[in-house]
Amino acid sequence: MNQGTKVNEMSRKSLLKSESAAAIAIAAVLLLGLVFTIISVVKLNHAPEWKIDAERDYSYDAWGNMEDVKTRIDLFTRFMDSNSNYSGYGLSATVPFSMGGGDVPVFEPSKSNSKLSVNNEEYTMNITLANHSFPHTIDCGGVTYYSENRQYPDQIFRYENGALIMAQGESSQMKRKPSFDIQKIDNENYVITINAINLTGETTSVSSSTLAALRLTGCYINPILNSSTDYLNESINSFNMSICTCYTDAWATYLNDTAKEAGLEYGTDYQITYPDSGCVCLSFLPTGNNYSIYVNKTIIGAELGTGSGMDIGNTSDSEPDEDEDESVMKVGTWYTFELSDNGTAILPLRDYKPGFVFPASSGVNVKLENYDNNYPTNEFNYSMATSFEDTFRFNSFADFNSKPNSATIRMIYKLDYSSTSVTRNIAENNPEHAVLVGNNNGKDWYLYSETTPINIIDPSDLTFYLKIDEKNGKNFHIDYLAVRLN
Repeated sequence: MNQGTKVNEMSRKSLLKSESAAAIAIAAVLLLGLVFTIISVVKLNHAPEWKIDAERDYSYDAWGNMEDVKTRIDLFTRFMDSNSNYSGYGLSATVPFSMGGGDVPVFEPSKSNSKLSVNNEEYTMNITLANHSFPHTIDCGGVTYYSENRQYPDQIFRYENGALIMAQGESSQMKRKPSFDIQKIDNENYVITINAINLTGETTSVSSSTLAALRLTGCYINPILNSSTDYLNESINSFNMSICTCYTDAWATYLNDTAKEAGLEYGTDYQITYPDSGCVCLSFLPTGNNYSIYVNKTIIGAELGTGSGMDIGNTSDSEPDEDEDESVMKVGTWYTFELSDNGTAILPLRDYKPGFVFPASSGVNVKLENYDNNYPTNEFNYSMATSFEDTFRFNSFADFNSKPNSATIRMIYKLDYSSTSVTRNIAENNPEHAVLVGNNNGKDWYLYSETTPINIIDPSDLTFYLKIDEKNGKNFHIDYLAVRLN
C-alpha cells in the first residue's frame, strides 16, 4: 500500500470517529432535552396537584394536633373536678405540633410554613342576669394554628373555651363542642351549666416549618356563678350571654342549635344578636321560664415553645418527674393536711367515696346527691357534747413554686342536725364566720368550698382553723378536707 492510500485510510477512519462522537453528543442532548421536557410537563401539570394533596395531608395532621389539645384539656378538667390522682402534684402534658409540611420530593421539595399562637386573639364571655347591670366576665384566651400553604387553601384551627373551630376565609364552623348545656327540667324550668376554659400564659407565637410544642398544665377550677345560692330570693327569668370572638359564625350557629335542642323557641324564648362585629349575644327572653345557672372556670396553663426548647417526649398526665423537689408546694394543686394541733385524726380526711366526682356547681354548701353511706366509710366523727376546735397545717414543705394570693378549702361533711355557725380562717387571717348545713336524719353529705385571699411566704403558714360550738351531743362528720393554693 503506497503512502497516499494510507493517508486516505486514516482520514476515513478519523471521519467515522468524529461522526460517531457527534451522534453520541446529539443523542445525549436529545435525551437530556426529553428528560427536562418530561420534568417540566410533570412539574407544571402534576406537581401542583401533588403539592395540594401533600399540604392537605399536613393540614389533617395539624388538625389532629389541635384535637389532642382539646382532649388533654377535657381530661384535665375531669380530673381536677373529681380530684382523682391530683393530690400532691399538678397535671401536665406536652402536645407536639409538626409545623412544616406539604413537600413533594424532587419536584417541590420546599415545605410550607405555619404559625402557632397562644392568647393572641380575644375571647371574652359576659353573663348578665335580669335586673343586674354588672356582668360576670370571664376572659378565656385560646390556641390558634394558622396554615401558610402555597397551593391548598389556608385554614385557621382555633381552640377557645372548650370549642374547636375551623375557619377559612370569612366563614367559621364549630367542629368540637364546648362544655355548655341547657337541660329542660319541666315545662318552664331550665338548668344551664357552663364550664369556661381559661388559658393562662403569655401571648406568644412561633412560625416554623419544623416543630413546635404546646405545654398544658391543669391548675384549678373556680366556681363563678351559682344562681341557686348567689340569688336566693330571685327567680332568674331572663339573662344575656355575650361572646366576644373572631369566630362569631361558629358560636352563633352552635348557640342557636343548643337552644333549639333544649326545646326553646327562637324569637319567643331566646334570640341571637350581634352587638358588635366581633361579638355575638344569646338572650333568654322573659317569657315565663325560670333558669338555674351554674358557671365554673377551669384554669389551664399554656406555654408555647419550639421542639428544641421543650421536652416533647414527655406526655405523662399523672407521674411527677423523678427529679422533682417534693418539698416544694405547687400552686393549683390540692393537698390534704398533714398535722392537727388538737389530735384530730388526719388519715380519715385524706380520701372520699370511691368514684365520686365533684359537682360542677360547687358552692359554699352543696348537697351531694350521689354521696351516701352505702359504702365502707373512713370518716372522722366528733360528738358535739363539747365544741370542736382545731387547726390543721403542714410540716413537710419548704417552699412554694410561686407565691400564692388565695387559698381554697374543700371539705366533705355532714351534720346530724339542721345547721350550725362556725368560725374559721385560712393562714391565720382574722376569724371569719360561715354556716354549715345538715338535717336531722344525718344521712346527707355536703361539700363546703370557699376561697380566701392570703399573703404568706412559707408553707408552714398555710393553716386552716375551724371551730364549731357544742350541739347537745349531736355528731359532726368530715370525710375529706383539702386545700389548694391559687
